[in-house]
Amino acid sequence: MSRRAARSRSASSQWEQTILLCCLIGSTQMTWGTIVPALPLYVDRFGVTAAMLGVIVAAFGVGRVIANIPAGLALRWWRPRPYLRAVCLSLIVVTAATGFSTDTGTLIAARVAAGILGGAAVTIGFAVLVAGAPADRRGRVMATATAVQMSAGALGAFVGGLALTWFPLEVAFVVASVPLAACLAWDAARPARHYWQPLRAGDRGARPAVDRVASSGLGVVVVALALGSFAAFFARFGGEQGLVPLLAYEQGGLTPLTLGVALAAATLASLAAMPLVGAVIDRGRRVSVLVPATVAAALALLLFAVAEGPWFFAAAIVVYGLASSVAGVVPSVIMSERVPAGLSGVVVGVTRTAGDVGAVVGPLLVFGVFDAAGVWPAVAVIAVVLVVANLLIVRVSIGSRREAILVSG
Repeated sequence: MSRRAARSRSASSQWEQTILLCCLIGSTQMTWGTIVPALPLYVDRFGVTAAMLGVIVAAFGVGRVIANIPAGLALRWWRPRPYLRAVCLSLIVVTAATGFSTDTGTLIAARVAAGILGGAAVTIGFAVLVAGAPADRRGRVMATATAVQMSAGALGAFVGGLALTWFPLEVAFVVASVPLAACLAWDAARPARHYWQPLRAGDRGARPAVDRVASSGLGVVVVALALGSFAAFFARFGGEQGLVPLLAYEQGGLTPLTLGVALAAATLASLAAMPLVGAVIDRGRRVSVLVPATVAAALALLLFAVAEGPWFFAAAIVVYGLASSVAGVVPSVIMSERVPAGLSGVVVGVTRTAGDVGAVVGPLLVFGVFDAAGVWPAVAVIAVVLVVANLLIVRVSIGSRREAILVSG
């Protein structure tokens, strides 16, 4: 075999391993996305109130907050492959068993356990992906991860709906575990060896100069990434999954069906854009991707305050969904560049915890402002949080570019 053919085969194998790891993360998220349509049915089954349903839903988030940072810290001592497999297998068992809960207390305990295991699995998987992303393809790797996660989120709710249509409630929880089990079987047959190295300093094979650059100003980088994660989840749960559906029905004239179509269109547009976004970022254009996307997302949020009629409102949903997805790729690339491999688990845990805090604070603050002052201040709060958070990421992006030029020179 020629040297060129060997390199091509190696690159192809490495790309399959990247897809596998992205699917492991995405299928983990499907374990909770698939059962979203199932949880409200427990209101009738157990005779609980809507407020208690809120506690059941929130229990999963509590588990994630508990797990994120400890799961990342453990990567400093535990080998990532057996660690992730053990967590994922436990998540499969807990998810499947949740459907057989006999009372509210058992269901809440199961959801906390699923949150701990699910949060740990995504933290481990993403830390491994960040640490192992090849330097010349980081943009494409992170764009692929974003695309797979979006697809998994959209597919999860659809699969859950089908399962509830065809099978008893308990079976929906078993179905939710099947994609993750399939990905574990895939890794057993064709392991993602490139990514399964212990996450210690120097594992990326970088030169010492590059390691020093990656470590410099690490505190600012972590603060920027945590703030960006907080803002992204603040906007997602306070806006995209909170205020926007409410406005879509009240002033946009959308129905549940047309809202679903608009959200699906936003997802498809984002998926179509990811290959181009990844290629552009790999050419070093982080700021020229991040700034226009952030500005477009902020302006689209303001459009929700004036959008009337289904077409106008649906167009705003598509613009916002596309812009926020594009902007979200850049922080992941910066994390892969600037965070030493041995610290990636800790940093991913910190940023995911910040995001989970944003998911709690976002709906509370946005709906509080909406009730007190109306739609304009509510959407403005989300837009300001997005813009301010990304200002620090822009600064870090510029610094990363300058340092990369210095090292390469």
